Amino acid sequence: MDNILQYIINLIVFVPFIIVLIVVSIKFSKINLSNMTMNKYTQIIERTNLNKDTEVFVLKIGDEGCVLVSSPSKIEKIKELNKYEILEIENNKKENRKRKLSKFSKNELGLKKLELSELQLKKLELKKLQLKKVELNKLQLKKIIFRENEHGDSN
Repeated sequence: MDNILQYIINLIVFVPFIIVLIVVSIKFSKINLSNMTMNKYTQIIERTNLNKDTEVFVLKIGDEGCVLVSSPSKIEKIKELNKYEILEIENNKKENRKRKLSKFSKNELGLKKLELSELQLKKLELKKLQLKKVELNKLQLKKIIFRENEHGDSN
């Protein structure tokens, strides 16, 4: 019984500790990977799959770069890129990221506006229902008063 209790206590203590360590190490590794690629002399700016085995790479080597095609049998240089072409490619990538983010935020704002308008419609519908209930209550009161008056007149 003591062994089982000790095992359960160990699980309760060490499993969360290990999970925290895993999360921290993943965060640090992401930070280190991004720092390592930023300070490298050689960078892969873009990579595109043409098919299952063939890929196109845009490489930046210092200020200059090149476009490579890689297949299982060989690697071939297609084009040399000067520093202005590399800067243009990097700027286009940054602009595309900004556009995607702005489209996302616009879509998100549009959804929020739709949600607000739907809420306003629901509020209006609730008010209409409440008004109808009030009208029904008034009609029921009138019926009750009318019946009382009829019973009062007959007595």
